[in-house]
Amino acid sequence: RILRNYGDEPRCKVITQSIIRHRPLHTTGDLVEAVADVVPQFSRKGRRKGRTATLARVFQSLRIVVNREDEVLQKVLLEVCPRLIKPGGRLVVLSYHSIEDRLSKRVMRDGTIDRSMAIAQDERDLYGNVIGPPKPWKPVVKRRKATEEEVVTNSRARSA
Repeated sequence: RILRNYGDEPRCKVITQSIIRHRPLHTTGDLVEAVADVVPQFSRKGRRKGRTATLARVFQSLRIVVNREDEVLQKVLLEVCPRLIKPGGRLVVLSYHSIEDRLSKRVMRDGTIDRSMAIAQDERDLYGNVIGPPKPWKPVVKRRKATEEEVVTNSRARSA
């Protein structure tokens, strides 16, 4: 569940079974070995399938769970940001993971994490105008990705 939900890992079942077979794991090297047994070094079907990318997703998902990053992000977006940012101020969110991205977009768009509550708030009048309290954040710009030139100059910009 952790690898599927927090890592968006396509091979989560196979990797989990390998980790279970290799128990007990004492070091990160043991975890790398368990994953390496079921994931090829390189893949012909795109960048997401090779061992390096898979290991990055495995360690990322474990980090998110151990540090409770999803809970912290929810608390910050729902409680801290609305109190700190002055009316008319801007909230900028850099997300490095699809869960962070979805969560921040939903909070900025609907003011809630629970989509069912947002749908209930989307009542409209005869002319299609939204009835109810104003949305908490006004979107300014769509997300931006680093250009190829920027990535060549600064390889870490690829993740931004």
